[in-house]
Amino acid sequence: MATETILVVDDEASISSYLQRKLTKLGYSVSVAEDGEKALELAFSLLPDIILMDVKLPRLTGTEVCRTLKADQRTATIPILLLSAKAQPAEIREGLEAGADRYLCKPVSFPDILAELRAFETT
Repeated sequence: MATETILVVDDEASISSYLQRKLTKLGYSVSVAEDGEKALELAFSLLPDIILMDVKLPRLTGTEVCRTLKADQRTATIPILLLSAKAQPAEIREGLEAGADRYLCKPVSFPDILAELRAFETT
């Protein structure tokens, strides 16, 4: 059973609730943030094993959160998986250059998200 702590960051409650429910059933400990500022607050206080985050967020964007977390020694090594409907090569490159370890374009299936999370667990 998984023991990883995952921070899910999405301003759409239906998405974060769905991911929290599915991941919790698989044994993950899941916390949820609805905006970029809350994401930073929780990331620094919880130090999750993985962050699963939307790019388009209120207050701070997912790429801004990435840059902040990757620049801080306490959170620099936490894998970040960005999810976004923004699928243009320049947008994907921006997310990866901001520090995201992976970038998945929405719509994305739960099995694909889970495969990415499990890949982080083995590294």
